[in-house]
Amino acid sequence: MNDLELVRRLDRRLVDDYQLARNYCLDVPTFALVHLRSIAHRLTSWLGERAELTFQSKNLYDRIEQLARSRTIDMRLARKLHKLRGDGNKGAHPEKYHLSLEQLVQLAAKSVKDTARLCAEVYPLLHPGEPTLEWQFEPVDVVAGRELCYRAVMEDDPEAQYLVGLSLKARALMHQERARSFAEANDGQALDLSDSRRVLEQAADWFRRAAPEHPAARFEHGVALLNGYGGERDPKQAVRLIEAAAEQGVADALALVGYFHLAGSQGYGQDPIKAERYLTEAADQDQPEAMANLGVLYYQGLLGAPDLARARSCSERAALAGYPHAQYHLAVMLFAGEGGEADPEAGLTWLQRSAEQHYPDALADLAQRTLDGDGVDANPGTAVALYREAIQYGRLPRAMFELALAHFDGEVPERDLVEAATLLHGAFLHAVPDSELADAIWQLTPELVAQLDQALANPQTPSEQAAVLAQVRDRFDDQGYPRESTA
Repeated sequence: MNDLELVRRLDRRLVDDYQLARNYCLDVPTFALVHLRSIAHRLTSWLGERAELTFQSKNLYDRIEQLARSRTIDMRLARKLHKLRGDGNKGAHPEKYHLSLEQLVQLAAKSVKDTARLCAEVYPLLHPGEPTLEWQFEPVDVVAGRELCYRAVMEDDPEAQYLVGLSLKARALMHQERARSFAEANDGQALDLSDSRRVLEQAADWFRRAAPEHPAARFEHGVALLNGYGGERDPKQAVRLIEAAAEQGVADALALVGYFHLAGSQGYGQDPIKAERYLTEAADQDQPEAMANLGVLYYQGLLGAPDLARARSCSERAALAGYPHAQYHLAVMLFAGEGGEADPEAGLTWLQRSAEQHYPDALADLAQRTLDGDGVDANPGTAVALYREAIQYGRLPRAMFELALAHFDGEVPERDLVEAATLLHGAFLHAVPDSELADAIWQLTPELVAQLDQALANPQTPSEQAAVLAQVRDRFDDQGYPRESTA
């Protein structure tokens, strides 16, 4: 039998989710991954029912852990369920994980196979005493993508229109990421977002078409209006659409409305009580950004006194869901001993996991530790690579400043005053005005720029190098302070 028949034999109620994931893993990998996560939810529920277990939480992570603690499943099976859950979270928010479209497609295709293997392993637990099933995985094909477009255009199918919109949006955001990285890597290169804007407009149009009958499309249509994806920005209508989707239980909409109440943005006053309610509802659906923002709410004590233990617990749940921002925040709390005992070893592990997903602050922290040999072996070359990655993915001003200082101070393998000055000026332009970082840059810049002047005054400096140094020196005034513009 093939994998689809295996899933049908396990439980017919899984067939729709699995077949959708199979059909669209090559064309709409984000959608496929979310449906595979839904299978993890169902399997977990059925395993609990079989063991007559009363779950203490709606959250998928907590339920998997409870099954493992009760020995309903072994740790190997628990890890596989967690992997499926984590992959689903990446599918729901690919832009948060800096995954390319190619990486998403590979992840979705692999996750389909992993889900089939998981179903084979769960089969004897849900059907004890029955013979082991012999099966083989049938390769996926690209026919579904053409069928999807036909349904969206010719049959005016809201679900198909929503999926086409999702596919286009994912492509556009990834084009955007590549364009920004290219512009950052080529100093002075104008940022060209024309291709991504065009594709985002197409995505926004499909969401608009599907919105009247599709709650998730209604949310996406609201997000498009909020960000002007379709060339039209209408914040009031956007908020109405997002609220309507939240009332229909769309997890991402609940998380966003919760954030609006948390931050006091988009016309909402700050309301921690409402924020907690919306964020909790989203977190119960395994929405990692909601879990992370609950951690922020408790960390900042917006409901009263700070509750660091609860903040750490929420951050840990979001970190285990694979959310890089939460992994970084958890690392910071573990290093500082906030909300529990300090655990530098665990803190470093989470910092590295967040950095592996290209989270800029984690990359910068790890770079600094690697440069200084703080908890890891000192390796200036690796530190430089980490700093550059933090700049590439986040245009992080402190990463620019720290790498500039490392060059000026000769702490890196190949000291480069041109790169140092370019980074220093970039840090000034990107730093938040009047922040501590901006003040530090302003105060130290004349002393650092003096090194450029010394190199220019040195007759032994090659003429070609001197010409480039003179060019970058023009970014600073006669006293060595950075100019607002180099035009």
